[in-house]
Amino acid sequence: MGQNYKNESLLKNSVERLLTHVDLNLHQNLIKRLSTELGVSILECAAAISLLNQPDFYSKKNNGRKDADIAKTNISLPVLPKQRVVRYRLDVGLINKVQVDEIKTILVEVSGVDKKKISKVDIRNHYTIVDLPEGMAPDIFQLISETEIQNKKLNIKRVKFHRRFHRRNSKKNSNYK
Repeated sequence: MGQNYKNESLLKNSVERLLTHVDLNLHQNLIKRLSTELGVSILECAAAISLLNQPDFYSKKNNGRKDADIAKTNISLPVLPKQRVVRYRLDVGLINKVQVDEIKTILVEVSGVDKKKISKVDIRNHYTIVDLPEGMAPDIFQLISETEIQNKKLNIKRVKFHRRFHRRNSKKNSNYK
């Protein structure tokens, strides 16, 4: 029960932040259209989408299984395509005594992104590189930038991809044999 309460509390905090800081009109219209087309209530439609997004939300309660109702009906969840990620830089690092779990927890609380979708966290001396799902709302990045860890603002910035090593000449140097 304790783990589920913690999950629900984190979800509630994330939803509350989204409701107060992000314009949800397009998503509200999508839910209304889906519920009308499927002939179900908005609540049932939202619950189905929640299950698609986080099928393991109550996995501790079900002894590691997927949601019990899915198992009974032999419905398999669709395999969603792997989400593209975007690399970001945070202005906290080893000198700020931060840890991976601490950064992930803050990102989940502030942005509402699923912890499993934070694919890479690389803590360096003065900064941290993190991969977040593509398509997050711009308002979320303002919230993340203002958030502090160890009294240091995260100040999130997108990192452009640069190939670190590349060959200037694709032909092998014939001087070495």
